[in-house]
Amino acid sequence: MKKTLLAMASVLVLLPVVGTSTMVQAASWHKGSPKIARGMWTDKAKYPKGTMYDYIHISKTRFVMSDNDPLLTHLRYKKVGKRTYKFRGYEPEARKYESTPKIHFTKHNLKMHQYGHYLHLTK
Repeated sequence: MKKTLLAMASVLVLLPVVGTSTMVQAASWHKGSPKIARGMWTDKAKYPKGTMYDYIHISKTRFVMSDNDPLLTHLRYKKVGKRTYKFRGYEPEARKYESTPKIHFTKHNLKMHQYGHYLHLTK
């Protein structure tokens, strides 16, 4: 009898601990862009006038890359790490929503991998 009561008491004590699940809050998409990301990001190299170079221009509502890359409007962002973000927005030419690869920001530098190559831009 004593063992049965002890077993029931231990089950009653452990039941709330095992039965409760922890709520995990996934990163959500926020409107606009983070302040650290806003501005004109360009390649450090000097190019002759009229040649193409890598750049990214990020405003509160737009994400514009070099000429051949998409323009994203209705911008949203998600934090995926320390100073690392993903952007999502509407691409008018394709008429659908697109996401960017992960982009890491510091105060004056931007780093990302795109189409198999590493991109490093400065403000």
